[in-house]
Amino acid sequence: PAPPRARRGRSGGAGAPIDLSVGPLVKDGQINAPYSTRTTIRGVSEDYEGEIDRWIRSHMYYPEDAARNGEDGPSSVHVVLDRSGHVKAVRLTGQSGSYSLDAATTGMFRNAQLPPVPPDMKGDHFDIDLTINYILIRR
Repeated sequence: PAPPRARRGRSGGAGAPIDLSVGPLVKDGQINAPYSTRTTIRGVSEDYEGEIDRWIRSHMYYPEDAARNGEDGPSSVHVVLDRSGHVKAVRLTGQSGSYSLDAATTGMFRNAQLPPVPPDMKGDHFDIDLTINYILIRR
């Protein structure tokens, strides 16, 4: 097991419990806590950025333990793609303060197949910097 990491980022507010009155935290295997994300993508054209953003939204999840612990924050990665959109490498470049959120971000891209790179983008490999800001909605 990895050594414990120092916790950074925002904790669960003033220490009060998170209101999950919308129902159980997990229902039918899916997280049932309200959350939002905001994604920033650098290194690609605007059209391809939209395709990547749609791919991220269909593949991302908010880890159950991070929601239960009230953890949120930005997690940044550097992703290297080949022309077909296959992820050749992913590296965490900015930590959210939550091991679970950072693992979810890097795990989403590890050996993944993103949309193919548009023909107007030249080169054999493409470096993309992404930040996913996990936002747990507190009531």
